Amino acid sequence: MTEKVIEAKKINLTIGQHHILDIDYFSVHQGETVALIGPNASGKSTLLKVLMLLQRPTAGELFLKGEKVDWNKPLSYRRRMAMVFQEPLLLDTSVYKNIEAGLKLRGVNKKLIPEKIALWLNRLSIEHLARRSVRFLSGGESQRVSIARALALEPEVLFLDEPFSALDAPTRVALTVELAEIIKETGITSIFVTHDYSEITIMAETVTVLDYGRVIQSAPAREVLARPADRVVASLVGVENAIPGLVNERSDSGFTVQAGSQLLQAPAVAGLAGDKVYILLRPDEVKITGSRSIDWDNSLQGTVSELLPQGYQFKAVLDCGFPLKVILSPDQVIGGEVTKGSEVFVNFNTGKLHLIDRAD
Repeated sequence: MTEKVIEAKKINLTIGQHHILDIDYFSVHQGETVALIGPNASGKSTLLKVLMLLQRPTAGELFLKGEKVDWNKPLSYRRRMAMVFQEPLLLDTSVYKNIEAGLKLRGVNKKLIPEKIALWLNRLSIEHLARRSVRFLSGGESQRVSIARALALEPEVLFLDEPFSALDAPTRVALTVELAEIIKETGITSIFVTHDYSEITIMAETVTVLDYGRVIQSAPAREVLARPADRVVASLVGVENAIPGLVNERSDSGFTVQAGSQLLQAPAVAGLAGDKVYILLRPDEVKITGSRSIDWDNSLQGTVSELLPQGYQFKAVLDCGFPLKVILSPDQVIGGEVTKGSEVFVNFNTGKLHLIDRAD
């Protein structure tokens, strides 16, 4: 097991009558990338501020590489960190001088500064912008400068607060992939806040989900994406189908579950308490065909009630005895295979379903 770079224990933050954070435990290991996700006002950015020593909690302990943080001397710890914000906070000068400024503030040897700047200008593909004023940069270029400035500091921990949310889709995807490669190459420990679950699949090894200031799930990224703990987590990671169901029959190999007028084959789930469940299913895990197929565990007939654009694809809402959202390829819609009102068959296997308890 690698060293824990950050540990937070029993962190509580109360402002007036408002309980902002109540974090029993949070940690990040050396070289790990952790994504913080949650609904609006769930405490993600506030937790980031606490971990960066920008917000002192009401109670709790924070450790940096095993050393208990002295909140009376926060600057010495902050110098070991770097931050990339949603909006690049750049000085009104050239790209080069923006990166240089951070290195000078950290007291880096003057002889080493040009080499470090050249390295990150090149790695972020902005060497041609070195002498340009930041006033004349695009949003993507500005954020590349912000990232270069942070990485040039060689921090022990890199914090990112929704660094790509203000960018257009193509720029956001390209920069996300590029930063993920850099983090992997350098082995830098990273914590980032995001609202875009697609960034999780590219960057994160671990996902911690907050709601009302509490951790409601913390697990490897694949587990959170495939087996969200509840409907809140499901909605955050793109599981748009949460179908009310009743367990009809149980066996060691799986369940049959009544969903509307349909009986579905579902996997066995350890620890499932009640008969009332939500059946969670990602819309991109459902395949549409023109006829019933025996190659799938579940093959249901449905009627297309809505057809909506979804980026470069389409989303269909079907009536299958219960509403079901499905992602379609452009060819299926443009070619006329799927149209509003058409009768189709939807197909999915039991392994793509995840059952969670449903409260009354």
